[in-house]
Amino acid sequence: MKRRDILTALGAAPAALTLPRLASAQAWPNQPIRMVVPYAAGGGIDAVARLIAKAMGEDLGQSLVVDNRGGAGGMLGAEIVARAAPDGYTVLFAGNPELTITPWLQKASYQPLVDFKPVELVSQSPSVIACLPTLGAATLRDALAAAKKRPGGITIGTPGNGSPMHVAVELLRAQSGLDIVHVPYKGAGPATVALLGGEIAFALVGAPPLLPHINAGKIQALAVTQPQRSPLLAQVPTIGEAMGFMKDVDFVAWYGLLVPAKAPAEVVDRLQKSAASALAQPAVRERLQALGTDPVAMPAVPFAERMKTESAQYQQIIQRFQIKAN
Repeated sequence: MKRRDILTALGAAPAALTLPRLASAQAWPNQPIRMVVPYAAGGGIDAVARLIAKAMGEDLGQSLVVDNRGGAGGMLGAEIVARAAPDGYTVLFAGNPELTITPWLQKASYQPLVDFKPVELVSQSPSVIACLPTLGAATLRDALAAAKKRPGGITIGTPGNGSPMHVAVELLRAQSGLDIVHVPYKGAGPATVALLGGEIAFALVGAPPLLPHINAGKIQALAVTQPQRSPLLAQVPTIGEAMGFMKDVDFVAWYGLLVPAKAPAEVVDRLQKSAASALAQPAVRERLQALGTDPVAMPAVPFAERMKTESAQYQQIIQRFQIKAN
């Protein structure tokens, strides 16, 4: 074609000029995606993240590479993603401590409800208060009374300051009037080991590290800190049932996928569909339950609303009972 004919053809079809941009958008993802997990490798959230990353990678046709960036109670990894380019190639797989709790306990360099766009709430784990069977108590009330009489008193270990379990301990102390000592550890695993070793009277942690020991009869589950009983521990009462108060509290640990706030809507939509597809796989759901976490599959809009509501609830509790990070 002559130069004049080419220009005429382009002028007659201006929509063609947009094809390169559309092709570029449709090509996402055309490289591996970095999934930042704000905790060290080997923990409960890391295991869930790797399971979801593998399933999503198969669906998207690109690997989701887990990048463990622990530190500052989960805030370090969250900060990395908040500052990342909003192109969909850096995503956050995080829990509620760094998104709805810790920013109320200490200064954070990001605003969870402003700097992130929720994609999919993946799963949630019941928080369980447990003791050793040697305490000789059948209920939580009796166990607390028995521990009160022993050397060391009522010591409750949690995964650390700023965790949902930390807030639950402080609320239990305030509403029961008991002299409870909070013992923070660097994760649920170390707190579980401390309980098994008799260093503390109780552990209040997420279910994953406790379940094998509960099933083996080495640890006794006394209550879950949520409004309804958990399918994972259907025989275990809620803390409201066990104590007669704290009936509406919901101190579960949840895990979800988020992106920087300015990520394109089409990228968020594609990620959400991929996560939902992964969670619909029976093998993935079975593995999640084996890890001690219940599949949720909550999409972006209700996930964002849950973050907003939960953040306000934790703010109120933390300020009312003057809970401190240390």
